[in-house]
Amino acid sequence: MKLKYIAIFALAFAICAGWNLLFDAPKTAKPAVETAAKLQEEKEPQGSWPAPLRPLEIRIYPYLHFHEAMDNKIKKIPVYVAINAISKPMQHAVVATEDRRFYDHGAIDPIGIIRAVLVNIESGETVEGGSTISQQVVKNVFLSQDRTMARKAQEFVMAFLLEHYYSKDEILEIYLNTAYFGANATGIDDAARTYFTTTPEKLDLAQASMLAGLVQAPTYYNPLKNYDAAKARQKTVLTLMAEQGYISPEQGAEAYKKEILERK
Repeated sequence: MKLKYIAIFALAFAICAGWNLLFDAPKTAKPAVETAAKLQEEKEPQGSWPAPLRPLEIRIYPYLHFHEAMDNKIKKIPVYVAINAISKPMQHAVVATEDRRFYDHGAIDPIGIIRAVLVNIESGETVEGGSTISQQVVKNVFLSQDRTMARKAQEFVMAFLLEHYYSKDEILEIYLNTAYFGANATGIDDAARTYFTTTPEKLDLAQASMLAGLVQAPTYYNPLKNYDAAKARQKTVLTLMAEQGYISPEQGAEAYKKEILERK
């Protein structure tokens, strides 16, 4: 009986993935699509490419040319910060909070999903997410925020492509440059300047732990609007960092006590 349900789920997942690949196009960089279409027209005489194939080519472009599509998106980011120009506390805070097994798993982390569910049930609130950083990257860059099985299947496929073409540090770099931190701040450079009038490489532990806590619910945890909630979330981030060995409990306590913003 269990095998029957597994087979049904696998078939449904395959259908969802196939449907998305063909009919539910992600938010692909428009210039890249236009370039691909233009090149195709130059290679073949006008009218020799059947009309029904044109939209299909456009829809599957990010899957067939993922690296190029991603690079086109990155080039459009106003201020793109290299990973070595982002402070270690910021990198560690994000990994500890968003995807603690980031450097150990592939595109998907089944263990992380199960752990996140158990931790959140035990705490009575959403402390950890089940999506990997790779999944969040493709969602931030290409996909909508819809929570459907079809969109999730699309996310899985693109996350595997991301892991294939980019290193872990490159993926973390893209994540930090595309994550939304609230207060109209997208990307780590914008966030560092908006909240602390500093640069990503100068973010200290107190600042980094607060920023890392924002991405889960940017509006609610916005320290400029809801300081107490932001501090509570910061404490959670510091606790996770200490549990995973990035900092000592004493360092976490000291960072938490540090006043980095005026209370509002």
